[in-house]
Amino acid sequence: VLKKQTDPEIFYQYSSVLMTHVAVELVEVMMRQNNLEANKLIPALLNYNKTADVPLNQNQAVRYLQFCINQRHSTETAVHNTVVSIYAAHPTQDETTLFQYLQTQSASHEQNYDADFALRLCIAHQRVQSCVHIYCTMNQYAQAVDMALKHDQMDLAANVADRPGNDPALRKKLWLKVAKKVIGQSKGIKAAMDFLKRCELLRIEDLIPFFPDFVVIDDFKEEICAALEEYSRQIEGLKREMDESANTAQHIKEDIKSLDQRYAIVEPGEKCWSCRLPLLMRQFFVFPCQHSFHADCLGKMVLQSVGMGKGKRIKELQTEVGRAVVTGKKRERMVKELDALVAGACVLCSEMAVKRIDEPFVTASDNKSEWTI
Repeated sequence: VLKKQTDPEIFYQYSSVLMTHVAVELVEVMMRQNNLEANKLIPALLNYNKTADVPLNQNQAVRYLQFCINQRHSTETAVHNTVVSIYAAHPTQDETTLFQYLQTQSASHEQNYDADFALRLCIAHQRVQSCVHIYCTMNQYAQAVDMALKHDQMDLAANVADRPGNDPALRKKLWLKVAKKVIGQSKGIKAAMDFLKRCELLRIEDLIPFFPDFVVIDDFKEEICAALEEYSRQIEGLKREMDESANTAQHIKEDIKSLDQRYAIVEPGEKCWSCRLPLLMRQFFVFPCQHSFHADCLGKMVLQSVGMGKGKRIKELQTEVGRAVVTGKKRERMVKELDALVAGACVLCSEMAVKRIDEPFVTASDNKSEWTI
């Protein structure tokens, strides 16, 4: 009779009773129906699962749900959550089927099940491997390691600790959790050390706090010697860096001293780069780049480029020095400060020139006809 039915409402209405008595036949019929909504059959499937004392590979609710997922490509969360709940709650101690389902979801870059719901179920039914997998998909590696260690699954915890390969700090933190558990439970320190060699980030000094108060040093003598040799190499490297820094500092001191003796040759006909008048007419500055300016011309150019605060200070110093009221050491300090502000760098080829890159070549005061091609 069912084989002739095409009305989905009939299936929704009687599926609970039929699943209890003729589950295999009903699933065969439902798999041939293209107009059934799987989520409306979930109550009947769960009711069947409560009383079905059969292995998962003979469970008809699982059979139909897997058909919906694999053949009809169902992505409904309710369908996937039902599969997870049946797998997790099954009396068998083997969680291979559940774990394979979770891996398949991850491999296809899908997660059609509710991760929080699945995690609660896996914790409640002690599906450790599946719990760890879900934690990892949520990037909660610390919780995953804690879960594995809580159930004494050291290899699983070690595999999880290696997951954050691009984050050495987190990886080391996870491995220290593993190390503490391994050393605490290991009957022999040598065996623990061999296990922990799987992580190159761990050093003997990281592990010493986890050892018992009384332990034979011969068990990890090689590791201590290797650590001391490494420290010796690091100290030698630091000494070389210090020597190089000292040499560099000495060279800098010598360069600073030589600045006072540096000179530039000014030709008789050389002109100021600003006003184009002979340079030797009045006080001037010559820069290492060979650009030369009259002191007052340079001051005007600098004032056009600096901010208000620096410009105000330059004007104050120019006024005080020009009035010749201040004398002695105070005047020397003011002249030195003014020279540093005005002649600290060449206005034509220093950073000051770069800041003026957006200024137009032709200004309002220029004769535009001179620029005609």
